[in-house]
Amino acid sequence: MTLASIDKGAQEYLLAFADDEHMMGSHLAWWIGIAPFLEEDLSLCSIAQDELGHAIALYELLVDDVDHFALRRQPSEYRSCSFVEAALPQWEDTLIRHWLYDVGEQIRWNAVVDSSVPELSLIAQRALTEESFHRSHSTLLLRRSLSGSQEARQRLVSSMESLVPQSMTMWSPVAGEADALADGVTSLSSSDAETAYSEAVLADLNEWGISLNWAPTSAPNNDRVARVEGFDEFHASLNLVLDLDPDTEW
Repeated sequence: MTLASIDKGAQEYLLAFADDEHMMGSHLAWWIGIAPFLEEDLSLCSIAQDELGHAIALYELLVDDVDHFALRRQPSEYRSCSFVEAALPQWEDTLIRHWLYDVGEQIRWNAVVDSSVPELSLIAQRALTEESFHRSHSTLLLRRSLSGSQEARQRLVSSMESLVPQSMTMWSPVAGEADALADGVTSLSSSDAETAYSEAVLADLNEWGISLNWAPTSAPNNDRVARVEGFDEFHASLNLVLDLDPDTEW
């Protein structure tokens, strides 16, 4: 299958993935220079760049003017899930989201690594190499943090109680998913990915001796067509420099 032959349904499927990568990378970048220790400044800087690079690569499959498309759409035109849109100013929440997103991201990239779209397959191969570092980083840092003080562990577990259920919005059905599956763009439905994700999260929790008041539930259907509270302000911050002179060519 060629890029030109990707139908609109499959394009919508890829758009949701690209927008998730964009939002996640942008939120991680917010911590650069203010993370609690220098090692994390470096790590999150690298991871944020990787996620934004993934977003760019996916956007390039869909449009010619990537920058305008990524930044200048109306909020209602984005297809990101609420889990990656939310601003998380607390460090423990960022760490938990980092871990959960990477668990899900590995599943998503593996689902397209043998895609019928050769360009997408190549992007996935590169991304999976990078994601092995992301997953290792988030897991090792979280394991180390959980073994610290009792207060630290309590704060992290409290964050998990809040964010693990919210993370299920990563698997909210995407418009065009049936087309993407039928065309071989992806090999995994959102419901099957959701099951694999829940099993992976529970495996990590069991390893760390954590029992949450949570049972996996199906993701909401309309999460990707509604923006979280505060999205307009975040979107405006992404356009801060562009809005200084909208007519400038960069």
